[in-house]
Amino acid sequence: MGLFDTLLGRTKPVQADLDNLFGLPSAAVTLETAGGLTPSGRAGVCYKPPTGQAFEDMQREVTALLSMDGGGTLSSAEDSYGYHWVVLENPDVGELVNQVHVVNSSLADAGWGPQLLCSVFGFRPLSDGTPELGIGDGGPAPSVGTSTIYLVYLFKRGTFYPFAPNGHERRDTEAELKLKSQVANDLRVEAELDRWFPLWDLPVG
Repeated sequence: MGLFDTLLGRTKPVQADLDNLFGLPSAAVTLETAGGLTPSGRAGVCYKPPTGQAFEDMQREVTALLSMDGGGTLSSAEDSYGYHWVVLENPDVGELVNQVHVVNSSLADAGWGPQLLCSVFGFRPLSDGTPELGIGDGGPAPSVGTSTIYLVYLFKRGTFYPFAPNGHERRDTEAELKLKSQVANDLRVEAELDRWFPLWDLPVG
């Protein structure tokens, strides 16, 4: 999967700032009021698994740690590109962010930071299925219909970007730019658009 290879190797990694994840609940409120989108209750942490028993042990420890919290569910998945996901479900967006933070920080503290790629949070249209992604300019806004859109957190950059898939391996870039404007006051948005990589075959709905 070329985009993840790029994430891993194109530049020297910067220090991750996981505290940036905590802006997500505020962004969720903004997206609901301004964009007609609501959290799907699902998120995923993507990593490139190394080989060896040590990493398997760490995965079990993370699963046990999250299970102690008593909220939401956790599962694992593998996409068609061979990348692994920890998939979390929790209807409370604040708790979901906390759990994603636990997964990232636990793996990073154990020395697996280079394997962490991104975290993804799903958002869905409200019940009428016709979200308006306008930004107050009075112009028409693109619709994402009934599709899930995503806010992607790049672990090595400490930044977010929106991803709006629209059909098979197609994306709505106009909607993404409007979403960027909507959440700019809540999140640290990735300024380099060439890092807004498409993430096909996501196990997060």
